[in-house]
Amino acid sequence: MNYSKTTTVKDFTLLNDTQANQQISQNIESRYQWERTYENLPGHVKGVPRGEGFSIFKIFIFLFTAIKGVIGLLTAQFLHLFPYLWGKFKKGEIVFTGTADLGLIKIFADFNNWNSLEEFNEFFKPWTFFQRPDVAKNWQSDIEFGRQRLNGMNPVLIRKCKAEDINPGGKFAVTNKIINPVRGKNIDLTSALAENRLFILDYPIFDNITTAELSDQLGRYIQSSISLFYVDEQKQLVPIAIQLEEKISTENDIVKKIFTPNSLPEEWAVAKLAVAGADAAYQGMISHLLYTHLIIEPFAVTTNRKLSPQHILYQLLKPHFFNTLPINNMARNVFLGRGGLFDNVGSVGYVGYNRALNRAYNGINHNSEASENQTEGLNFYELALPYDLGKREVKELPNYYYRDDALLIWNAIKKYVDDVLRSHYKNDAEIIGDRQLQNWKDELLDNGNIKGLLTPDKSNQLNTLDDLIEIATIIIFTATAQHSAVNFGQYDYAGWIPNNPFAIYKPFLDVFKSESQNKATLPERLPNRFQSIVQIVLVKALTIAPPYSSKSLATLRNPFSDPVAKQAFQKFQTNLREIETKISVRNASVSQPYTYLLPSKIAQSIAI
Repeated sequence: MNYSKTTTVKDFTLLNDTQANQQISQNIESRYQWERTYENLPGHVKGVPRGEGFSIFKIFIFLFTAIKGVIGLLTAQFLHLFPYLWGKFKKGEIVFTGTADLGLIKIFADFNNWNSLEEFNEFFKPWTFFQRPDVAKNWQSDIEFGRQRLNGMNPVLIRKCKAEDINPGGKFAVTNKIINPVRGKNIDLTSALAENRLFILDYPIFDNITTAELSDQLGRYIQSSISLFYVDEQKQLVPIAIQLEEKISTENDIVKKIFTPNSLPEEWAVAKLAVAGADAAYQGMISHLLYTHLIIEPFAVTTNRKLSPQHILYQLLKPHFFNTLPINNMARNVFLGRGGLFDNVGSVGYVGYNRALNRAYNGINHNSEASENQTEGLNFYELALPYDLGKREVKELPNYYYRDDALLIWNAIKKYVDDVLRSHYKNDAEIIGDRQLQNWKDELLDNGNIKGLLTPDKSNQLNTLDDLIEIATIIIFTATAQHSAVNFGQYDYAGWIPNNPFAIYKPFLDVFKSESQNKATLPERLPNRFQSIVQIVLVKALTIAPPYSSKSLATLRNPFSDPVAKQAFQKFQTNLREIETKISVRNASVSQPYTYLLPSKIAQSIAI
């Protein structure tokens, strides 16, 4: 009788515990609800869950930075009024008429335009609160143009050139005759290929991204440019050929033209500007937004929904999701909708960037989209840094500080993740038997719309500890180092508008007509003064770095309750300090230090 009674009490206790856990799980899942606004992209959370919002301090810092910047740049614009009117007066162009506007519209018609590149300096005075980016000193040089492909705000696209890339009968028909001489000497492309001196930068994702009619309606133009770079004797990466293309008829006949440093200086400058515009568009939409912000959000949502706070993976990952949900919610509301910033100041407008995001995530289907290049979609496992570097074949590319520093951070994170997870899981059977972990994986594939979580041979079956270590390493690296590398350089390179304009506002057809006497100057192609204000303020606000936006990797608090995992975190911090010293020593010996992957400057999460 007593035994039976005791069993009944125990059963009730277990039942109550189960019901309580189910209730807690339901409450959490009701806070973190899925919403599929964009069916072809990674899933995202509905709204901003309670407890995930920005702090008052962070909101103040963000608004203060933006408002101060707007006031400063509008002050510069106001001060521009006086020399502008004086210039008009001297030319006799201030004439009031009897029309309803007294001729004011005609007088102020070009007030918002740039007349010269030197005028951009007006936005970087003491009263504007903006420091002029260092790149303004030498942004027009070929050496600086090449350096930015390695260590600028989008250092993730350069790849080794292959023979088929520059086949005379192919898409990019570069020959020795076209490019020579290169910086005062002749080179042989075949020999340069064999010596691993040639590298390619291309943007097949932008092939036919908009129609000619849509570009004209937007008044913004983008090129699916192809650039060839050469590693010279000083181990500098320099551009030696850039191909642009233009539709020359309503039937979409396309003419292609290759520009080199031997072209007319103004034409070479326009060709480099076209590359810079495409690079800025790719960085904003793909490298930054899609491949860090959007791809990490499903992991943040699923971790909260399917793992308990006591779970080792929850404790490992949670610090790297800090403020990701509210910043992504802001991005969807401010950037992505019709009438948003991408629509109003981006190269391709609402239709174009939605098409670009879909192509980047799902690939191009040749049966439905016209493109000369096959563009593959994103598989999550391809975000692993060693995989990406191997695919681009850039191991021997000199002075590639992004690669060198990123590998240091990747290896440190992987060692840390390995130590933590192996202290908890003793074998693969425990991975298979962890119900929370398996539910986490299933949720990512289903509601999270994560593709290629594991390599194809794994069939998305999370059966080994090694696979979990790889997944967790990719998550943490992407949310920390990779995001920092493609985010925090935006003001340094896009704050100086001629270097990386968000959009180009004149078509390129004039540079294809050698006989044309009406070639647009560089300032005419750039965002106007008010559009430039938007870009400068935006990149300044988006680059608010630790400690104001979040903690850094170097200042992160120990997230674990388990003593062994705590010790692994402490070892990780020691490793990061050693990396900080190593990078700092290297930076002290180079003319232009690369600082975005110093552990003290890597944000703990995608928090801005």
